Amino acid sequence: SGRGFVVAVPTDTIYGVAASASSDEGIDRIYDAKRRPAFLPLALCIAHPSEIGRYGDASHLPADLVEKFLPGPYTLLLNRRDDSELSANLNPGTRTVGIRVPESSFVRGVVATLGFAIALTSANISGGSSSTKVGDFRELWDKCANVYDGGELNAGTSGSTIIDLSEPGVYRIVRKGCSEEEAHAILKEHGLREKETPPQ
Repeated sequence: SGRGFVVAVPTDTIYGVAASASSDEGIDRIYDAKRRPAFLPLALCIAHPSEIGRYGDASHLPADLVEKFLPGPYTLLLNRRDDSELSANLNPGTRTVGIRVPESSFVRGVVATLGFAIALTSANISGGSSSTKVGDFRELWDKCANVYDGGELNAGTSGSTIIDLSEPGVYRIVRKGCSEEEAHAILKEHGLREKETPPQ
């Protein structure tokens, strides 16, 4: 089935590699292509913010908070829904799932056509530098069914800001990326307080 395919796509931040999040084979191929350690999670990309509750539990979030962040350069971490039909190979042993809606009509179109979330990660060998044009990840081309060339992306190479919203009333910035300052302001406006990160 075509659902096991991996494709390379331009997003609103950097180039990514993606597969259907319901396909065990597709998820495995992403890890294989990137030589990514299996314990590093993949994010989900959905077509519209209203679909977030299909994959993650957003019932505790203040009204309109999700729409303030998505579409946008953010990944929201929520507790994964048990009945979401996501592949068991997607982030096994991880209770949360990171969900984003890129400001990229192309990527959202891919998701809408598939009718299911895609698993998305940066188009590079794991640990390598981010790709802003297709020539940057030439070593992945033969692992992809299609490489969609959106030209050179100019959003910088920092990727999305990852926000943990899995607990009611609090938030934690897991990874600083695009528009981080704006994120703090939006969260506090909605009455959430920042959770202290335990020292490593």
